[in-house]
Amino acid sequence: MRSLTTVLLLIITTGYSQTSGEIEPVYDWDYVIKYVKKNKMSAIMGTRAIISEITGNYEDEQEQTELIRFYREAYDYKIVDKVTLKTLVDSLAIHGLNEEVRSFALESRNQIEHRFLNKEMRDFAFPDKDGNIIRLTSLKEKTVIVELWATWCGPCIKEMKKIPALRRINSNIEFYSISLDKSPDKMKKFVDKNQYDWPIVFGGNEQVNQELWDYLHIVAVPKYYTVDRNGIVTHVADKLDDDYIKNLK
Repeated sequence: MRSLTTVLLLIITTGYSQTSGEIEPVYDWDYVIKYVKKNKMSAIMGTRAIISEITGNYEDEQEQTELIRFYREAYDYKIVDKVTLKTLVDSLAIHGLNEEVRSFALESRNQIEHRFLNKEMRDFAFPDKDGNIIRLTSLKEKTVIVELWATWCGPCIKEMKKIPALRRINSNIEFYSISLDKSPDKMKKFVDKNQYDWPIVFGGNEQVNQELWDYLHIVAVPKYYTVDRNGIVTHVADKLDDDYIKNLK
């Protein structure tokens, strides 16, 4: 079975070999929702259909630029599939036709995924495994790494094993790990089993806590936000960088 990345790359590079120089779609909410709803499509099928339409209307560098533009303008809409769009822009950042396209894709991805960089993080207040509410701001005497994780996420569990040692090595830091599980019971069982003792709280999955998912634009986990003592996000990453964390003040 071909991976989604391979499929998208085939769509991007082959398209329909058609061009219409006058077409200038604007990928705003009205355009996207009308396209998807009119054709009675799911978010995944609608997103892929728009990608196919773009590859049919444009070619070469203009085609790839329009695909990135679609990603930039439509990524936050609930009517599109974020995983498909993220895979698309990741592919273009590596396999774009030229340096301009690759740079535009990378810049766009960073702008969307790292939108919290240099901005103040909201003061979360979530319950730990025992039901005690822990506020993010209660940890402000240290540099805090806000972690998004879930018990069903293999890479999350692998990265989490590093945290006890990192906390021992650098007393300037603390972790605030937000579980995206369906229920707090799964989180509690996991935390008790591993005897983890830093602030680990229950945020909930998309059905339980839509507000959290919308605020953080959650697409994939794990995710790590470094928050300084003033509540400002200074670093965003998809995995723990041991050397970076060891040197945090």
